[in-house]
Amino acid sequence: MSSTAMHHTFQVISTAEHVPVARRETAKILADWGMSEHVVETACLIISELVTNVVRHAAMLSPTATVTLAVEEPGLVLTVADAHPLKPKPLPAAHPQGGRGLFLVDALVGDARGHVSVLPDVATGGKQIVIHLPLAPVPA
Repeated sequence: MSSTAMHHTFQVISTAEHVPVARRETAKILADWGMSEHVVETACLIISELVTNVVRHAAMLSPTATVTLAVEEPGLVLTVADAHPLKPKPLPAAHPQGGRGLFLVDALVGDARGHVSVLPDVATGGKQIVIHLPLAPVPA
């Protein structure tokens, strides 16, 4: 496939009802791109958690979230952007009042030997959570 075919951006409304929409769209696109079931499942869980965080913590200033899926050497890039300026940080452990989402995302990305970046989104004044996941098998 050409590199332009390996890039997909969509928006979801920042409400709980649209978290499954983001998950289904992610699953469909990555499956269409021929990604392994493991990569699709991991990516769907990450996107679900990040969009849920937008719903819970950013919806007041960000009525929509933008999700971008792309294949860039050497792997898969998942981005969730919103218009809220607060840059989240994962807690060192799951907390009774929340914090499990980014904790889980951080664990999934670490297990895959990927990395997470939180970048400013100049267009909205908000931020982008960017996840880089390798597509090559992780050495044992």
